[in-house]
Amino acid sequence: MVIEGWIIAFLLAQHPAAIDYKKATELFAKHDLQGAEAAVEESLHVDPQYVPALVLKGRLAMIAGRMEVARRSIEAAVAADPKLSGPRFLLGFCLYLENDFQAARDALALADQNDARVILYTALSEEGLNHPDAAIQNYERSLKLNHTNAEARVAYSRMLRTQGKLDRAESLIDEALKFAPNARDVLYEKGQCQFDRGLFAQAAAFGERALAAPGPAPTEREIRFLLVRAYLKAGNRDTAAKHRAVFESLPMPLVR
Repeated sequence: MVIEGWIIAFLLAQHPAAIDYKKATELFAKHDLQGAEAAVEESLHVDPQYVPALVLKGRLAMIAGRMEVARRSIEAAVAADPKLSGPRFLLGFCLYLENDFQAARDALALADQNDARVILYTALSEEGLNHPDAAIQNYERSLKLNHTNAEARVAYSRMLRTQGKLDRAESLIDEALKFAPNARDVLYEKGQCQFDRGLFAQAAAFGERALAAPGPAPTEREIRFLLVRAYLKAGNRDTAAKHRAVFESLPMPLVR
């Protein structure tokens, strides 16, 4: 097969590590995480400081729960090119997942302050540090930067509900339902709001919808717990007992 000269020139002009990295991204898109990890290691073997590969390695490690590997990889990406904002956001996100809220906030402060994701995780970090006023300020700014962000509304609503500010909390969830009517976390949080209002049958209905919706969070155990409480309060003991039996059979979550 004859390969045209411009294709050869294009391939030669690429960074030497780019070919393996491109293969890794394609495998990642196909959910072949093991293959993507092998390809990204090949890319880093060619150039240990190739930032896109370091970032992808960090993302893969986070998915696998290898948080120390993830943090080291992303820190290496930041060190290799300190001007890039993306790796700094990912570092803050990784530190937040490790519950190192102070370090997460510090890392996010050096990321793009006009990125709604950065401001959202700054808000979450401030909340984790028990700085509610700073958290609220950042939640509000995150929503201004991306007014359709259901994730920000759920997180903000959850915090307000714990503070007893139920009206504002539920209004945020009602807005989120417009943008993500079938999202598992939105439906669950709506059920929690209804439960706090004493509307137990409605809380159970939203809990059932959340249980049927796809997604990793909230966990099935969390949703079943809401359903047990809601059905008991609604006087439906038989259905509550069925959910309790499943709830008790599910493994306890690991706590970091």
